[in-house]
Amino acid sequence: MSNARQASILVFCLGAVGALVLFDLSAPVSRGRVEDRKEKKGEKKRSEQETALLIDKGRYLATIGVCAACHTPPDVPEEPPARDKIELIKRERVFRTDPDWLNYLDPEGKNHLAGGVPFYVRITNKLNGVVYSRNITPDPETGLGKWSEDEIVEVMRTGKRKNGEVLFLFPPHTFYKNLAEEDLRALAVYLREQPPKKHRILDRVLPEGITPTAAEGVSKEKVAPRGRTTERASYLMSALVGCRECHSYRTKEGKMMDFAGADLSDPVNGVFRLGPDLPLRQADRGFSTFPYPGYAILLGGNLSRFGPMGDRSWVTTERIVRAMRQGISVVPDKYGRERPLATTMMWQFYSAMPDDDAYAIAEYLKSLKYVPHKVEPNLIYVGEDWEEAFTQVYGEPPSEADAKLFGKVLRKRK
Repeated sequence: MSNARQASILVFCLGAVGALVLFDLSAPVSRGRVEDRKEKKGEKKRSEQETALLIDKGRYLATIGVCAACHTPPDVPEEPPARDKIELIKRERVFRTDPDWLNYLDPEGKNHLAGGVPFYVRITNKLNGVVYSRNITPDPETGLGKWSEDEIVEVMRTGKRKNGEVLFLFPPHTFYKNLAEEDLRALAVYLREQPPKKHRILDRVLPEGITPTAAEGVSKEKVAPRGRTTERASYLMSALVGCRECHSYRTKEGKMMDFAGADLSDPVNGVFRLGPDLPLRQADRGFSTFPYPGYAILLGGNLSRFGPMGDRSWVTTERIVRAMRQGISVVPDKYGRERPLATTMMWQFYSAMPDDDAYAIAEYLKSLKYVPHKVEPNLIYVGEDWEEAFTQVYGEPPSEADAKLFGKVLRKRK
């Protein structure tokens, strides 16, 4: 991933940093699938109870890691509706304009983890490409059905597929390399126990000269830290939970300003594009990464303000935990009323966190060194003008190549 950032690549994806979807991941796993499962040659044999415990753990990690965000496509037909299908057209229009993006996803789990979410990659005003999230269900033809547990662990850890191809790495794949082996194996076992979904994914298209490389500095830790500790919080936020990715920015000199909030000088980290042209299928094009009635830009807030020297040091750990698990802002509105966080906040997933993990993270945030960096306004309304939204994000007007990437037509310039 670092190679992508060094190239100043901006990834446009459907959702959080992909399209998020809410599932009942606490639902019990079919006992039949556990009993019917056969270990592949060379794999460790486990009892039914050991396997069930790993599946439960993997389910939890997949939930707070928001795997479904990038690997679950919206519940829409593969082809756009015909012009005379008025109700279907209205349905998709609502999907693209309702800020509560969970409404357009897949509540029944029909497409759960079946992949195919497009990520549009803008490198320069002339170079761009598109990659698609993979099908990570155990379908033997289009997913991971022929992959061993070790092979799944390896691709999560390094980004390197069993055929030698390297994935195009961006969050959260950039920090999966920090996962302990026990957590990687729990995720792999969980994925192999999901219902297989046949869904063929398009091949990525990257410009010449952009060659993804495998992750470096892979963790050799076998066991993850536990308990309500700083070590546990640090581990979660460096290996699985994306607080840092959405609430930081990189300076022009390449220094990452951790937890200082987003900045329009860095379009990669913590800058979310809202609008009415959200791609709903692999072949769709659009500038938006979250649905909204018009174009707007949302910036991740400065979390270092909660630290001892910050101007929000008065915010309690309980309020931070409530924000994480219930989506309620730590600060009331100007009338003193409680208010919800922006719809891009993934509290629906973090609601699964037990007290130890949630409070460990909140206490970690309360210990941060304050970085003075104003992120206001954090929501910039643009209206119907996608070119203005693009210019706000990139600092330059879109080129013909940019317009083609996002399926747009440039207005005539004088």
